[in-house]
Amino acid sequence: PTRGWEDRALDNGAWRYDAGSRAAAFVPTGSANPLLTMTCSGNAIRLTSALAGSVSLRTSAGTDQIRFDGGSATLSNRDPRLDRIAFSRGRFALETPGGGALTLPVQSEIGRVIEDCR
Repeated sequence: PTRGWEDRALDNGAWRYDAGSRAAAFVPTGSANPLLTMTCSGNAIRLTSALAGSVSLRTSAGTDQIRFDGGSATLSNRDPRLDRIAFSRGRFALETPGGGALTLPVQSEIGRVIEDCR
């Protein structure tokens, strides 16, 4: 990405929440394949995406790292990075060292899956 994460346009799409699977998915406009899915699995939340390796999580609270192996990362349902995503000011970003990035809006579906998992 050439611009700072706070200045980039948000990826086009919308968050969708599925109470049955306790999952929130960001689905791009015109596609059925989510860019990011957050699923409650026991006492953890699994993030699923096409991202791989060490991914930078950028929120209004700062920058953290999340390791995606095989397209997913698992965080404890009490992991503070989840709260940083849910309470980030309007957006958060996931960036790979190779230049790939997701810049997603913060919406209520994110908080819902986190709270449902706690």
